[in-house]
Amino acid sequence: MKLVKYLLIIVLGNISQIVVADNKQLTFDKHLLTINGVQLQAELAVTDKQRQQGLMFRKSLEAGQGMLFYLDEDSMPCFWMKNTYVPLSLAFIDKHYRVLQIEQLQPESLSHVCAMQPIRYALEVPQGWFSEQRISIGMLVEGINHPIP
Repeated sequence: MKLVKYLLIIVLGNISQIVVADNKQLTFDKHLLTINGVQLQAELAVTDKQRQQGLMFRKSLEAGQGMLFYLDEDSMPCFWMKNTYVPLSLAFIDKHYRVLQIEQLQPESLSHVCAMQPIRYALEVPQGWFSEQRISIGMLVEGINHPIP
């Protein structure tokens, strides 16, 4: 019986280490963007791992901060909020840096929100930030430089 308890403790310990390793936050470069004269400090999600993690596991996101997702080519991706704890607004942006669509995302929702037109970038910010800053469809996002991963 003692051996079984000992083995169970070892197995559970190893499982918890795997979960912690999977939830480890990646690091993201930051870049200053400007939309409608308003500046935003954006973390850059460039690699597959960065795009997959996005803002998952974050407990907060300050106004004036966000995450810019770089896509490898024009596409019509879908986003969801699994393991994302803060409400977000999402702007889909085309290759000419124009905002095409703005959506509201709810924490931990598994519903997919998809681009309705081909895009090259997606920008997540605290929910309501775009409307508070009077940022709307058609506006230009300045400062996007496409990095090489």
